[in-house]
Amino acid sequence: MDLNLRGQSVTRVFFDATFTLLTSEDYEVRVEADASIQAPRGELVVFDPESPGATAAQLVSLVHDTITSAEVGSVGGLHISFESGAELAVAPDSDYEAWELVGPNWSRVVCMPGGEIARWSEQ
Repeated sequence: MDLNLRGQSVTRVFFDATFTLLTSEDYEVRVEADASIQAPRGELVVFDPESPGATAAQLVSLVHDTITSAEVGSVGGLHISFESGAELAVAPDSDYEAWELVGPNWSRVVCMPGGEIARWSEQ
């Protein structure tokens, strides 16, 4: 499933109990489970969004990068590619919501425990 984020740039990232990425068109991607980031021509690094440690620098470098694709796989995994060549991936979690996308007008897509995708919209 295409999440229609192509062409949006990352305006801000922040860390709390999740890793959150904000886009130029007011979308918010929240990563709540272990995820991976691959820097352009770099190694794949798995990180815990609650305590990303040294990976935080790679995640912060996404600010001003442009999303080239954002898709949900058949089992609920999230994959976002960036113009720089960086890639962010989040696999479903068996016990918790792994990720969430909140958009304008309260549209929402959530990866539920086990990978099922739930969608809501104002309409």
